[in-house]
Amino acid sequence: MITRDAFSSDRTFLVWQYTIAHHSRVLLRSSRRSEADTRIDLHVGGVTAMFLRPSYPGLTVRAGTDDERDSVMSLVGPAPFERGQALHMIRGVHTTGFIVGGPLQHHESYASDDEPSGFLHMPPTE
Repeated sequence: MITRDAFSSDRTFLVWQYTIAHHSRVLLRSSRRSEADTRIDLHVGGVTAMFLRPSYPGLTVRAGTDDERDSVMSLVGPAPFERGQALHMIRGVHTTGFIVGGPLQHHESYASDDEPSGFLHMPPTE
């Protein structure tokens, strides 16, 4: 597991899971495309606000600027930033979104989609 300030890939990522249990966490995943390929998981914990599409063909995540932070605050108010949460700007081919929360974490492995992510266990959705 690697903590990053920025991440970029031309692969497709899906919003794989979100839970409000265990510190409101979101998991974005790019599944293995072949047996020789890797699975890439991106995780943010302590999520207090987000605006995401279900999928991103091509993805860039970077720290938000002061102007972007002000823009997000105009939408969601100041409360999501009260504990010093980071603003992660999500850019896809066609859309920009954001996640307000803890650090961006990255994990790459040869695991299949039904294996755990390598981050803290997230309860299954039903």
